[in-house]
Amino acid sequence: MTLPFRPSTALVLSTLLLAATAATAAERVRVAVPWTTGQSVAYEDEAVHRENGEGDGASVRRITDETRIRVDAAGRDGHALTWTTHGSRVETVEGDRSLSDLLAPVLDALDDVPVTIELDGDGRYRRVRDLDALVDRVRKAMLPAFLGNLDRSLGVDARGNAKVDTGERDAMLAAARRDLESNMESIVSRDSVEAGTVSQMRLMSAFVGKTLVAGKAYRDAEPILSPVEGRPLPGVREYTVEIDRDDPGLARLRWTHRFDPKADAKTQWALAQELGARTVTDGLPQDMALTRTGTLVFRRDTGLVELLEFEERSKLGDVHDEDQRHRMRLRGIGRSWVQEEAARRR
Repeated sequence: MTLPFRPSTALVLSTLLLAATAATAAERVRVAVPWTTGQSVAYEDEAVHRENGEGDGASVRRITDETRIRVDAAGRDGHALTWTTHGSRVETVEGDRSLSDLLAPVLDALDDVPVTIELDGDGRYRRVRDLDALVDRVRKAMLPAFLGNLDRSLGVDARGNAKVDTGERDAMLAAARRDLESNMESIVSRDSVEAGTVSQMRLMSAFVGKTLVAGKAYRDAEPILSPVEGRPLPGVREYTVEIDRDDPGLARLRWTHRFDPKADAKTQWALAQELGARTVTDGLPQDMALTRTGTLVFRRDTGLVELLEFEERSKLGDVHDEDQRHRMRLRGIGRSWVQEEAARRR
């Protein structure tokens, strides 16, 4: 093709400069697998759980600990990471503190218990090693708390009055204890223990292997896990990555993950029952939501996560209404949560 004019040198240079600027704006970020054999890292961990109950009002608990991760093996055949928690502490931020008192000995019993999580060669979650032994240990730790809660529920009310006649109470309590002990396998199920154990690991590795264009919005049909049993449910995920302005060696990945409201009725009612629905009716559950939002800040060269924050909102009418926020911060880094919140607001 013959051009009607010959472009000047200045025009060529300006075109090249514009192309270079566009390439910089569209810089690519690869989410690498961070684990190497022998590596050890520690995170300051915080979980805040809010139950928005109508009867007794809101109940807010805060659990803190130090989470340590030791990499026993890392390679193309897979990874083995041993997780332990230390110094777990639960406190009541708002509402009745009795549940925090019941949970404290459970956390003590599970502190310093090593849990080995296996990933595949691509750095994605595979399984919990010796899960059955862990489940048995969790059940034994939680049984006294459940029994204590039975005593409390059949004890006295806030004014010191007996809720149930003493003779009747003893019979009811004995029956409830027998029922509880015989149903621990369903109350603390294998799936629920696995889901609670690996929730952070799943989020830390949710995007590994992806190469993303900074500033570009992505959307996919990624399954979302149910809040208790960890069952995969139809989900819609939206996410984007940006390069940190203050430290170009850091990338910040933000996402929103929702239960797909277009899921079929059977799937929707399965989630509703997990959230506490006692009956299944025609049509679809009303006023139900499951949403998770999060931020992952990681080193671009190694993929090591420096900060992880995610929030979960689950609701089913007046039956279930909970919010959870979980934060992990790599020990030894200078960045604080205040700085991170300021950076996200820019």
